[in-house]
Amino acid sequence: MPRVISAALNREVLSYWLAILLILWFVLLSARFSLYLAQAVTGQLPASAVLILAGLKSIGFAVFVMPLALFIALLMVLGRWNRDRESVALAASGLGVNDYLRLLWPTLVLVTLLVFILTLFIVPETTRYGYQLRHQVSEAAVSKLWAAGRFVSLRNGELLLFADTRSEDGNTLNNVFVQTMHDKKQILLSAQQAVRHTDEKSGDRFIVLQNGYRYDGLPGTVNYRILKFDQYGVRMDSPGATAPFKWDAVTSRTLFNSGESAAKAELQERLSRPLSVVILVIAGTWLGRYIPGRGRYAGLFAGVLIFILYFNLLGVARTWVAKGEGFAGVGLWWVHLVPLASVWLVDQWQQRFRFWKE
Repeated sequence: MPRVISAALNREVLSYWLAILLILWFVLLSARFSLYLAQAVTGQLPASAVLILAGLKSIGFAVFVMPLALFIALLMVLGRWNRDRESVALAASGLGVNDYLRLLWPTLVLVTLLVFILTLFIVPETTRYGYQLRHQVSEAAVSKLWAAGRFVSLRNGELLLFADTRSEDGNTLNNVFVQTMHDKKQILLSAQQAVRHTDEKSGDRFIVLQNGYRYDGLPGTVNYRILKFDQYGVRMDSPGATAPFKWDAVTSRTLFNSGESAAKAELQERLSRPLSVVILVIAGTWLGRYIPGRGRYAGLFAGVLIFILYFNLLGVARTWVAKGEGFAGVGLWWVHLVPLASVWLVDQWQQRFRFWKE
C-alpha cells in the first residue's frame, strides 16, 4: 500500500512540477528575450547572438524557478487531495505528515541533485560564457566604429561618427565628423584626426579628436558657439580590454578556496539553492496538510508569501555577507529557518481562527 501511495504522490507532484516549471521558465525567458531583441534592434547586440544569450540565460532561470515550482506543485497536489478527502482517508489509515516526507523522497532527491549540479557546476560556466560573448560583441562594436567611409552609430544612437579615411596602420582616422549628446544637448564635432585611448584605471575607451572644432546650439541664434580645441575626448561604449570580473561566473572550487567575503557570499548562495528545495518541501508538506474547515488554496496563498519572504531574506543576507555587515558571521544559513518558522506561525493562526473556509 505505501508503494502505491508513494507512486501516485510522486507522479502527481512531478507532473505539476514540470508544468509549473515550464510556465514560469517561459515567462522569465520571454522577458529576457524581448530585452535582447530590443538591444539587437538598437545595434547593441548582433542578431546572431540573441538566441545564444537567451539559451545561456535560460539555464539560470530554470535553476531559479525549480524550487518554487516544486513548492507550488506540492501545495496544489495536497490541496486537491484535501478537497477530494483523500488526505482524510490516508490520515485514518495512520498516514501522518512525516510519512508524506518519507513517500516524497524520490522526487526530493531528484530535484535536489538536479539543482545542486546545475547551480554549482553548469550555471557558472554558462554565465562566464555569456559574459565573454557580450564582451566579444562589445569589442566587435569598437572595431566596427574604427572604420572609414561610412556612418557608424553607437550608444543607442547618441554617438554618430564618420571618417573620410583611415591611416595605413589603422590607428588614426582622418577628417572626422562626430555627433554626440552632452547634458541632453546635441553637439557637433569636426577634427582633422582621431585616435583611440583606453583609461588604464577604469578600462573605459575614448575617441580622442585632435585639431578640431565644437559647434554648440543652432546656427543664427544668440547662443550659437564655435569652439576650437587641440584635443577632445568622447567616451565609447566598450567596457575595456578584458571581460568584466563577476563572482557569479567563477567556478565553485575557486570560490571555496577564496577567502574574500564576496566569494563566501556567492558560494553560500549556490549551496542555499539545493538546500532550499529540501526546506520548501518540508514547509509545503506541513502547510498543505489537511486541516478541517480550511479552503483548498489557503496553503498555496500563504506559501507564496512565505516564498517571497524567504528569497528576499536570502538576497539581504547575501549582501550582508559580501559586505561583512549584519549577520555576516552566521552567513545565509539562518534564513533557512524562516520558512519553517513561518509555516508554524501560519499553522497556529489558521487553527485558531479557522479562516479561509471552503
